[in-house]
Amino acid sequence: MATKTNLPRFYVASSEPPGAAHACACGNFLRENERNLALARKDQLDIMGFTSDGLKVLATTRLAHAVHSLNPFRPAWSKTDLIFVLLHNLDMLILEFSVDSVTGQAYISTRANGSAVSKVGKLSDGGILVTVDPENRCIALHLYESLVLIILLGKENMRESREIETLNLRVDENFIRSITFLHNSELPTFALLYSDNSGVHVTSYEFCIRERDFKSPSGRQVAFQNLEADVQALVAVPGTNQGVLACGLTVLAYLDADGETKTAEVRKESRGLGIVFTMISDSNNTTKILVCDMDGNVHVIRLKKSQGKNGLNKVVELASICLGQLVIASCAAYLDNRVVFIGSRLAESSVIRFREEPHPETGNLFDVLETVTNIGCVTDFILVKPEAQGTQPQMIACSGYGPGTSARIIRSGIGVQETTSLDAPTGRQVFGLNSQSAAEGPHDLLVVSFLNETKVLKMEDEVGEFEDLEAVGAFVLDDATHLVAKVGGLIVQVTRKSVRAIRPGTLELVGEWFPSDRSYQIGTAAYYKNQVVVGAFDRLIIVSFLPGAPPSVQELKLDDQISAVDISSLSRGDLAEVIVAATWKMDLTLLSAPNWERAAVVDLNSDVFARSVMFYHLDNVDFVIAGLGDGTLQYFPVDKSKVKLGPSKRVTIATQPTYLKPFIARGVSSVFVCNDRPSVIHSSGGKLMFSSVNMKHIYAVCQLDTPTYPNSLAIITETGLVVGKIDEIQKLHIRAISLPGTGRRVVFQPETATYGFIVMEKPTATQYDVGGAGDGHGIDEEGSFAKPDADAPMEEEAPDADLSAHYAMPAHKLLITDQTNYQIMAQFKFNKNEMSQAMVSGSLGSDPRVFYIVGTGVQKAEEKEMTSGRVIVFQYADKNLSIVSEKQMKSFTTCMKIFKDKLLMATGSSIKLMRWSEDGELVQDQVVNRFILPINFKIKGDFVLVLDLMRSVTLLVYRAAENKFDVIGEDPLPRWPLACEFVDDDIVSVADSDSNLIFLRRDLESSGTDIKDFVEVAGGNFADSISVIQKGTLLADTTAAERSFSQNALIMATQSGSIMHVLSIDENTYHILRQLSAKLINSILPFNKVSVEKYNATTSGPNKTTTKPSVGVINGDLIEVFTSMTGEEMLAAVAGVVDAQGADVTMEMVARLVEDLSRSH
Repeated sequence: MATKTNLPRFYVASSEPPGAAHACACGNFLRENERNLALARKDQLDIMGFTSDGLKVLATTRLAHAVHSLNPFRPAWSKTDLIFVLLHNLDMLILEFSVDSVTGQAYISTRANGSAVSKVGKLSDGGILVTVDPENRCIALHLYESLVLIILLGKENMRESREIETLNLRVDENFIRSITFLHNSELPTFALLYSDNSGVHVTSYEFCIRERDFKSPSGRQVAFQNLEADVQALVAVPGTNQGVLACGLTVLAYLDADGETKTAEVRKESRGLGIVFTMISDSNNTTKILVCDMDGNVHVIRLKKSQGKNGLNKVVELASICLGQLVIASCAAYLDNRVVFIGSRLAESSVIRFREEPHPETGNLFDVLETVTNIGCVTDFILVKPEAQGTQPQMIACSGYGPGTSARIIRSGIGVQETTSLDAPTGRQVFGLNSQSAAEGPHDLLVVSFLNETKVLKMEDEVGEFEDLEAVGAFVLDDATHLVAKVGGLIVQVTRKSVRAIRPGTLELVGEWFPSDRSYQIGTAAYYKNQVVVGAFDRLIIVSFLPGAPPSVQELKLDDQISAVDISSLSRGDLAEVIVAATWKMDLTLLSAPNWERAAVVDLNSDVFARSVMFYHLDNVDFVIAGLGDGTLQYFPVDKSKVKLGPSKRVTIATQPTYLKPFIARGVSSVFVCNDRPSVIHSSGGKLMFSSVNMKHIYAVCQLDTPTYPNSLAIITETGLVVGKIDEIQKLHIRAISLPGTGRRVVFQPETATYGFIVMEKPTATQYDVGGAGDGHGIDEEGSFAKPDADAPMEEEAPDADLSAHYAMPAHKLLITDQTNYQIMAQFKFNKNEMSQAMVSGSLGSDPRVFYIVGTGVQKAEEKEMTSGRVIVFQYADKNLSIVSEKQMKSFTTCMKIFKDKLLMATGSSIKLMRWSEDGELVQDQVVNRFILPINFKIKGDFVLVLDLMRSVTLLVYRAAENKFDVIGEDPLPRWPLACEFVDDDIVSVADSDSNLIFLRRDLESSGTDIKDFVEVAGGNFADSISVIQKGTLLADTTAAERSFSQNALIMATQSGSIMHVLSIDENTYHILRQLSAKLINSILPFNKVSVEKYNATTSGPNKTTTKPSVGVINGDLIEVFTSMTGEEMLAAVAGVVDAQGADVTMEMVARLVEDLSRSH
């Protein structure tokens, strides 16, 4: 067995946060007169405001598990709305929000919390249902069969940090599809939509708060027997006497306590299996309800009302209209002013606005105002390295489902989209310049500095080319140039000899200034508005060009030769206030105005001096960043009050000297790091971020803005000058590729430079639960329903002929696309009812040809399991796709890979090895029959790790000499696995349907059999189903420190649209981070009252009530919150943290460790 000292340790973190919208709600959460959107994506809850630029996050927090539903309510004693939050692990929270009156900062606190878990009940097959009383008296939850859980909302039950009190009450109905509280009831009354052997029915229950139990109806009960079988949801109708709308595919039915009933057939063009419902308007005359169905269509149900009994309204007319197609929704919330947020787990979420006339292009009766990126759910991906990106891999993913989905290209770092290039010797500096006016404006000159000369290129806008000028006014061209900039309305050129001021327009010389000792060469220069600072040996020279005054010069002497310099104003005034100078003593000197006295000297603690230094302003914090000669960066926060530098942080970026160049992209100031591994420094979440650039060695960068090349960058590379535009600055870049259907599988064929995609032409409702209308059926004026629990079983098929279309199997296709532009080059449509989810590219046997090989299965209506299928061998050549061979199979092929020049595949209940005969046919070579439903396998050398959906994983070894497979390891525990991968020669990873990520190792020390059991050595739950795991990373070449973490790295994609990495860490790192995790859990998640043992604990069992503390795994998303904390919060978090030897660790050590890990994924 593994001992404690050699147990594997892992760091699991997200490179792309989840984008799937699990739940949403709209209300006045922060202020009484301000509406906000609450959006839950996995375990992150955001409170958003509506601005002219779209949705803006005002407050955000992490929760202890993934969010299941959000239900807003407003108690009588509160001026703002609260939110009832139900998590997937059935923890409950009641959250309250507030705003600091001085800073405007939004805060989230907890009124109450608790758990709805029962160890004796059986989870409802109809999914988890939540509803809130319109009078805000109580909340009802249906979680377990025949039980309704009631939560009272009185103020005494919601004191600060109080545990939520619950009442479990029994109901007679079993299979409940929908539940909703009714309006205008004396006692809290909810209606149930349920089904039994005789049909689908509606009944209602009254709850007596005083007696804390159900009571017999005081008046006429809202009830109806034998509704249409396709009715799936109830929606309470405001302004009526306990009126409720029953929504189905083909029929709408209205019921109330007055005995009024009204039905209407849904027009064929407006039919859809509704899964999301939200109220969009209500008045005395009309109520409108938005419905999103399983085909991605958006409908509006219109209820016309008239005066009824007791002064309340009754519904007299029902109608529905289809507004158009968007995405398959998971939640929706009406924002305001005809604007609706529609969230999706299967595509991008959208903000739409209704329109009165159809859109001229789409025909939809709405406009899409904004989208929220979501790559979930990922069904397959590959990692490829395009030649243009060198060693920078990118992910090609099949993501999403239904309309609005596509293939995605995902890559790390920042790309530069090249516009033009100029073959020229490699320069050392480049500057864009407007030479015609004193003010900044479109550039007409590009100044390039070389070792001993300067070239000035004139932009020819009409043709977009550059003209090399032999003479340009007073510009010095026979010397290197350190700086060209507009300073005080003049053009300033700094050469190795002098500072020259040139008048714009005429380009005549205004003045020239030299060091006092002309033998000193100027080696560095910088400017700020009206002032220039240069370094010449150990002399610092400041030349000021102030309005209304002649230029003035100040000269200072430092202790050693100056290697780099920068000048700035901490108050953003017109005059510079600080200068930072790097010297050959490997230190930084900070000088303050007006006399430029030394304010601080900081040792760099390095063997190399800084080649570049600059001030960088980020979210009211100023930093000094130094680029060193060994490729590392050091950055220091600046204490403005004392003009001092705070503790430094060191980042290893490259291996060669680093130069820093500021630039502005899309209105945001960033810093280009020029070296052999170029990067961009930018801000994210209040901290400095370092993103690699997908180019090779870069020597210099400058801003370039001309009519031909607007908002561009001029970049000096090893091959010359490149002009291009930089991508939006973010950690991962995601680009959508439109496909004629939903992508399911993808492979890359480098020999033909093509991709192969398996796509479905039309998704169907058969893959979704139609038994319930969503996570929350308690709808008020702005409430929403979410999609049913994904684990809930399917409802019986309705006999209605119109419904049968929703159960037809989609057509599957093989698409061949070009590697560069993704244009479809060829395609093949499979037979009716034939589906495919297995594909591979490669050569077989000694045949030199390269094939696309696809495995299929045929679903027959009379069969529960597929008993036939094909393995088809395609060849793509000369833009034609042809079938080379076809083999009939007696089962569905779920996975295939090339193995030892043969085809290894999982089909039916076996693993088969097929060889390629001389006649060009697939012939069975070996078979392993010990599985139930193998759906995937991974290969490492001679080892094959087989994933069985009904069991777990089995390890096979191939004996080449005997041409056979032997079983050498298996997991004895059934885990319902979804994905697996080798970590190294000893350890494998398994992701199961309970969102657990488990690491297993064979127990080699056990005796008695050659088949060793796998034992669990590490594992945790990350609240998200992992659909694909592969070896690799999205990072390009990394530094030695990063490579130590990235060895044996795994990359994973989840159903919620998250891209995660698994990094191997050592025992000491794990020991430190484990303690830090405990401190952060207690400081960040205190309102959950979640224990350290419960956080990320693995779950199992029928009701997922069996938990085991996370072991050997660190949640990197939690750890990386540390980098965005204030200094005081960091100190508190590391207090008492020790390393594996018991020595105290400092805040700087932990910060450096966390940043190294964050850059390693």
